[in-house]
Amino acid sequence: MKIYIDGMWFRHTGIGRIYENLLQGLIEADEVEHIHTIVSPGRRTEFLERFSHRKVLPRFINYPYDYREILRKGIALRDLDPKPDLFYFPSFNAPFFLHGKVVSTVCDLIPLTRFFDLPWYMRARFRFAVQHALKRSFRTVCISRATRDHVVKEFGVGTDTLEVIYPPLDFPAADSFAEEGGRPIVEGDYILYVGNRNPHKNLRCLLDACRILLPEIPELRVVIAGPRMRNRDDVDAAMEVPELRMRLVEFPSASDWEIRNLYRHARVFVFPSLIEGFGIPPLEELWQRVPVICSDIAVLREVCGAVVRYANPMDPADFARAILRTLRDPQNTERRESGREWASRYARSESTRRYLALFRGCIDRMV
Repeated sequence: MKIYIDGMWFRHTGIGRIYENLLQGLIEADEVEHIHTIVSPGRRTEFLERFSHRKVLPRFINYPYDYREILRKGIALRDLDPKPDLFYFPSFNAPFFLHGKVVSTVCDLIPLTRFFDLPWYMRARFRFAVQHALKRSFRTVCISRATRDHVVKEFGVGTDTLEVIYPPLDFPAADSFAEEGGRPIVEGDYILYVGNRNPHKNLRCLLDACRILLPEIPELRVVIAGPRMRNRDDVDAAMEVPELRMRLVEFPSASDWEIRNLYRHARVFVFPSLIEGFGIPPLEELWQRVPVICSDIAVLREVCGAVVRYANPMDPADFARAILRTLRDPQNTERRESGREWASRYARSESTRRYLALFRGCIDRMV
């Protein structure tokens, strides 16, 4: 099997994580002979340090993160040698002018919802790109049932063209953290959030919940690890509140090692999103045996099951109560073990197996 997997999102958002983990899974698969990929030249060194392997045939071409990419990239992909049996895109950026079987991905449709404040023309551009990917693709992967249902509702496509495959996650070995050095980079007890700081992540709810808790737990700290997505956001506003400023710690550009360290030593992980396509960070924290509190929304119930606590994302007081119950729960040890067991079902091997079966089926079928 010869595959092209698009590297547009390498080291960029959750899609980049899916790309890296799937690429590693394809490298380890005996039936995969060659893997073509195109990655940004600015990521060349990082990519070669991570994926120098005889199967991987990278090209480093600079494409903008807009409509120009899907107009130009198809031409470059025609010249790949050996010719791929299938082209896979971990996002909706399936290009024009490309001959061959295409499998694309819809991770979420958040930009089309009220939770994401895009200008109308950018929203229209996003809708057009997703619609093109759905029409051009032999099959389209949705990373959760909730995302699949949203695609069906928004675009009126049949479920027979959609395949639900959960993202491949790469959990560290049990002893790997100790080998790296496990001293906490944030001292004391803290609540952790990992993810970007877009409005739909609902960080104001978390910050308001923590303000409610401060009189009862004055020593508690809040750690926000994720990039700022605009000039000023709710975290910046919270830093101007005296009672929160001394309890709030930011990591706007945390390294992989820092994220693992923060995961490892948190008392509670909180994920207050209003909408998600999947939700990788809660599972990564469950693997670290740390209790998790999530928004009570359908996709997070699908992904996290009964091993986390849920709270109303529109009610900071409900999140505050959930945090307090979790901190005082004598059964947290039992919850931690069940959380790791639940997270393990999303390990890279199972997801890669599903992807390979999909690719094999698409290649074998006649157009």
